[in-house]
Amino acid sequence: MEQISGSVEGLEEKMKKATCEMLTLFLFEKHEMFVNEVATELESLSNGVFTISFPYAVIYRMERHGYVQLKDKHIAKDGRLRQFYEITDKGRSYLAELLDSYDKINKGISAILHSDGGIE
Repeated sequence: MEQISGSVEGLEEKMKKATCEMLTLFLFEKHEMFVNEVATELESLSNGVFTISFPYAVIYRMERHGYVQLKDKHIAKDGRLRQFYEITDKGRSYLAELLDSYDKINKGISAILHSDGGIE
């Protein structure tokens, strides 16, 4: 296993992992979607920066916490099972908390980086 701690890749991986639930819930807030559509949307909207290898793991974990729920499932023309999920009221509240926390952290980081002698 390649060491990523103490590297740019490590920082990127940790940031992606930390924001995965927030971004997934944000997509579900826009509209219900099937599991693999989440991965496609994240990658597309982030211009390839944000990829998710195992969307089922993220969605099932959020389902256990009551943040999303299965809305519908059916068999697609290609024979694959399509499970459509939607955000719950609990998920909307959690998303609001995550967005608030993310905003505070971003503002704090920006304040430090733009302080005297920092980034202009």
